[in-house]
Amino acid sequence: MAFFYQINLAQETEVPVIPTENTEQLEQARILQEAKEAKEIEKRVDKAEKDAMKAEKAQMKAEKELKKRERLSSDIDSKRRSMAKDSRKIEKLQEKMVKDEQKGKLSPLAIEKLNQKIDKLAKGIEKNKEKLEKLERKQ
Repeated sequence: MAFFYQINLAQETEVPVIPTENTEQLEQARILQEAKEAKEIEKRVDKAEKDAMKAEKAQMKAEKELKKRERLSSDIDSKRRSMAKDSRKIEKLQEKMVKDEQKGKLSPLAIEKLNQKIDKLAKGIEKNKEKLEKLERKQ
């Protein structure tokens, strides 16, 4: 039996000797640089978050303003419809009163009640006019 020995004849290179102080300084410089980069990234992220929050707040404010205007417009429309409805009621009551008076169906008490209803509706119309003017000034 023959044994073969492998002989490594490769030329060994000398490992350069690096002073340990220099590597420690390089390591510390690398750590400081990484810390600076991390802080800068964190600042950018914070700024982006603040900008996003500002944009969101502005959007919410705009939506709130739009909602307020829509509500105001709706209230104005509602007051106008209410006034028109009360006006029609007054006209109908007056027409009924005239017809019933001509037929002789109304007693003085009934006439007084109808007049009270008409006065109440007229006061309601006046209040609605005032409220409508306020709402239109806001718009």
